[in-house]
Amino acid sequence: MARPKKGTTTQNDNGETTGGYFRRVFKENPKLLVTRSNDELLSRWLADHPGHKAVPPNVQKHMSNVKSVLRKKGRKKLGRPKKVEQDGAVQAASTQPKPTRIAPKGLEALEEMIDDCMTIAKRMDREGLGDVIRLLRNARNEVVWKLGQ
Repeated sequence: MARPKKGTTTQNDNGETTGGYFRRVFKENPKLLVTRSNDELLSRWLADHPGHKAVPPNVQKHMSNVKSVLRKKGRKKLGRPKKVEQDGAVQAASTQPKPTRIAPKGLEALEEMIDDCMTIAKRMDREGLGDVIRLLRNARNEVVWKLGQ
């Protein structure tokens, strides 16, 4: 005899699982999926199952799980872009252009300009422009680092 699956499902007289019941209810009435309260769902379950006076805890758990899964499926997924097939070759939908290498002459000139800006800022107001001077110093250091590559 086969061993029952982990997290066995309960079935009603029609052979429908509890999860299947709630999926059908959510499909019939999608607004129940976005509501915070489950009172309407639980009262409907009691109406559809007249032999029960209260909703059993395992049925409430099944309902919560199904509701959570269906909500998650309804959300937009973020992540890697989908691959698109073009001319028989598979290519990424958004291909990034390769970074172009900057000429060292341009970087040296940029470093000198940043130095000049730092000198002017220091002469104008060293304390008042302290944040600007710090940012300029970081920018110059980044340019020097690029030069070293």
